[in-house]
Amino acid sequence: MKSIIPIILVLLLIQFVNAQELQSEKTGNLTVVITGLENDNGMVLLGLYNSRENYEGRGKAYRGEKDSIENKQAVFIFDELPFGEYAIKVYHDENSNGKLDKNFLGIPTEDYGFSNNASGTFGPADYDDAKFLFNKNKMTIGITIN
Repeated sequence: MKSIIPIILVLLLIQFVNAQELQSEKTGNLTVVITGLENDNGMVLLGLYNSRENYEGRGKAYRGEKDSIENKQAVFIFDELPFGEYAIKVYHDENSNGKLDKNFLGIPTEDYGFSNNASGTFGPADYDDAKFLFNKNKMTIGITIN
């Protein structure tokens, strides 16, 4: 009986270590650097989407963040982000009113961008053009706002 207890403890320890390794392998840190901003006015708002449905519809972003601008760039860091497929929409809210301003024709008057620097013809970039695979412990992507 006494000899089986150490074996059970070793097996439990191995199982715990394997669970920790699996957990650490399934998440990572994503850094998103936004460049191309014309000035340091206002804020940059970013939506990180983890599904086509939310990206294309009016569903909520998986993570929504806003950041100030310094030296005509903004940096977003997403810690412990689960591995998977994502797409990003971002815009420069120059007047800090919390929305993407548009003219009377519905054309945006504030700069915006998408992951992979994808572009849309009459609206947002297509999800397939903007999506990217996040599968590393540390990953940095850049988006240039136009």
